Amino acid sequence: MSYLLWTLAAMASYSYVFLFVKLAQRELPTFTVMTIAVLVLASLTTLATAVTGEWQLSRPVGRHAGYAVLAGVGLAGAVIGYFRALSLGPVSEVVPIYGLFIVGGAALGIVVLDEPLTLRNALGIGFAMLSIVLIAG
Repeated sequence: MSYLLWTLAAMASYSYVFLFVKLAQRELPTFTVMTIAVLVLASLTTLATAVTGEWQLSRPVGRHAGYAVLAGVGLAGAVIGYFRALSLGPVSEVVPIYGLFIVGGAALGIVVLDEPLTLRNALGIGFAMLSIVLIAG
């Protein structure tokens, strides 16, 4: 159940990101806004890691650390693309299209992580794609 609370908190928080990015970009260049946001992100995640006691650099670095690096590369690509798209296009189109990461993530979970594909999942993925088409047109 705790993962649902974290998920809802993350969703609520992320819902405001586009707004603040777009407002900041009214006077600041895209990559300046991104750099400030990423520095704040790095600072707060480092603090959260220290506070929760999850800072574990003493463990051997191996394949899983490589996955963490690849996650960072993917996150960088997502943030760079998202911030640039917001600087160039309307929020009402950029945000829904960007939201298709939900479909990509669900598909990767099913294909790569062997998570079950149920009729409910398939319908949800299909409706998510349809909703993006309807919202972003």
